[in-house]
Amino acid sequence: MTDLPAISFVVLTLNNNKTIKNCIESIVSQNYPVFETLVIDGGSTDGTKEIVEQYRDFNVKLYEFAGHGIGKSRQIGVEFSKGEICAFIDSDCELPDHLWTRKMVEPFLESKNVAGTWALGAYKRNYPSIARYSILQHPYRRKKISKFIGDENYLAIGTGHTLLKRNAILDAGGFPDLKAKEDVYLTYRIVKAGYTLVHVENCDVYHLHATTFRVYMKKYERDINAGLTEKEENDKGSGSAISFIISNSIICPTGLALYGVIKDRDLAWLWHPFVCSAKLAIAARSFLKFELINSKKSPLRH
Repeated sequence: MTDLPAISFVVLTLNNNKTIKNCIESIVSQNYPVFETLVIDGGSTDGTKEIVEQYRDFNVKLYEFAGHGIGKSRQIGVEFSKGEICAFIDSDCELPDHLWTRKMVEPFLESKNVAGTWALGAYKRNYPSIARYSILQHPYRRKKISKFIGDENYLAIGTGHTLLKRNAILDAGGFPDLKAKEDVYLTYRIVKAGYTLVHVENCDVYHLHATTFRVYMKKYERDINAGLTEKEENDKGSGSAISFIISNSIICPTGLALYGVIKDRDLAWLWHPFVCSAKLAIAARSFLKFELINSKKSPLRH
């Protein structure tokens, strides 16, 4: 392939000294002609920034913006980027091979209507069990995914390991200043604008999503709270507390866990009953808290 578009890798980080090195190493080792790496740090105090600074000679640029939410930080990365395409890679991710970027760019070369490409997460066998479970239980791994995603078949696509055209991001209004679901909001707006997103198979990215049960559930709580506060017009694909509760009540957690252990040959599935119970408790607490806050704002609400 010739005349490949320039890529700007955008990596958000905050106190990720245990994962940032592998993440950056996997990026700078890409077999790709023109790319830069922008690391947006939210105020790390654990040595993360010092690790990033070691890669200055590899066109890795560090920007410090403490106190901003995820949405604002992603948009800052877009604004500083110089590439035609922004590659959003979470700081706990590791690209699988040196040719990953080339394979992810191919769909852009085949059609001008393609605004983005995305890949699923994967895990290494030495990951903690809760990290393996977070990948195994992902609903997109349990059903067939369409290669081409548009307005008519949109599903929630985040930006943990996703490439998006910079112009398409700006045309869609950019990332909203949200603490969660900012990426789903954007990808939904992109397909509503008439663009297509492409799922690239066999390009799964190693994603150390969470190393402890507490961290895993904290991320779920963040997403639930975001879902409760989203406006209805932006709710497509993002889920809600009600559907969250229903899905965890109808499915038999223990049965699914046993099926998962047999199918995937991984005992990490045994986390499932505990996670489902925690999800229900967190969803109920978040919903009650949300209703309490609203009732205080509207004393006459019945």
